Amino acid sequence: MTEHLGVEEFWPEAPGPVIPENMPSDVERIYLQAERNFPTEGNEEAAGTMYRKALDVGLKKIDVTVTGTLAARIKKLATNGKLTADIAEWADHVRDLGNEAAHEDAPPTREELTELRSISEMVMRYLFSLPAMVQARRQTPAP
Repeated sequence: MTEHLGVEEFWPEAPGPVIPENMPSDVERIYLQAERNFPTEGNEEAAGTMYRKALDVGLKKIDVTVTGTLAARIKKLATNGKLTADIAEWADHVRDLGNEAAHEDAPPTREELTELRSISEMVMRYLFSLPAMVQARRQTPAP
């Protein structure tokens, strides 16, 4: 009798990935890996590491002349005015939590990973989504 049973749909639907708009394709690919791992129990380290990598690659897109470690690049980009002090602080927090996910024996907690996800999303919106929105607005004629 159970051979005729099947799942037609799940309710409520599981939330899909949250991908900020206008990210470069390689940053988006990495960020999507983090988002796909985020909801899965046991994949906290994978998600945390990929959020950090998305930040790392994303900051390289902001200014290719700024080199060094991720921590050094965050500081230089803040000093150069490409990151606000608050965004630099958030980016450094993503870096720190991502490092813990990659290098510590214990995986990040769901609470830490949720915080990492939230901050990562805001940093990506600042780096890529907001500048694209401003550019689009500049190209729209005033009423």
